[in-house]
Amino acid sequence: MHKIEASTLEEARTNWCIYAQRIIENYPHDAINSNNVVNTIYTRLDKFLESKPTVENGTIYTSTYFPSVNEVNADYEQVWCKINTAHPIDAANLGFRSLGEHQSNSTMNELALSWAYNYVDDRLKTAYQTADVTIDYRESQKLTGLTWSRAELVWQKRNNQSYILETPYLRTGNLLFEALSYKHYCKLLSPKGAVDFIAQISNT
Repeated sequence: MHKIEASTLEEARTNWCIYAQRIIENYPHDAINSNNVVNTIYTRLDKFLESKPTVENGTIYTSTYFPSVNEVNADYEQVWCKINTAHPIDAANLGFRSLGEHQSNSTMNELALSWAYNYVDDRLKTAYQTADVTIDYRESQKLTGLTWSRAELVWQKRNNQSYILETPYLRTGNLLFEALSYKHYCKLLSPKGAVDFIAQISNT
């Protein structure tokens, strides 16, 4: 069972891509954390898009970006993550290895909503339960960095009780250029976006 250890919204928000590195690539809970990950939160989109996750000298490097409301067509905050696939992490012999197949990007969206539900107050919990919302989690694979960077996180309302949440992602294996190999890029619902969604549903 995956666990998000954050106790505050800001902690969850700023560390979400570290959690994604651990959970999507299927590592033990205590293996990947702020002790062995340097997660850079970019404030400029061009710098984020230029960044590359890597593993060097025993440290895992990841990238985070929170797009502004002017950059995306979304009602709820997103977080864009650039993480490594398991291959370079396992090859670095850091004292742990991936437990197996990588997880769906949708796992992180489900966890965002689960964490947000546990975070909000009892009134919102009860109202959200009563609303009986269902979410159809999906993901769409992109083939190049350009198509991924231009893709949107799809948050589509079917009706008052049903939504579609689809994550665009890019995943590479061993390519001609090492700088482009073994990368995983994804656009996710942020914990703040999940809290705002639950609050809105609960107040309607």
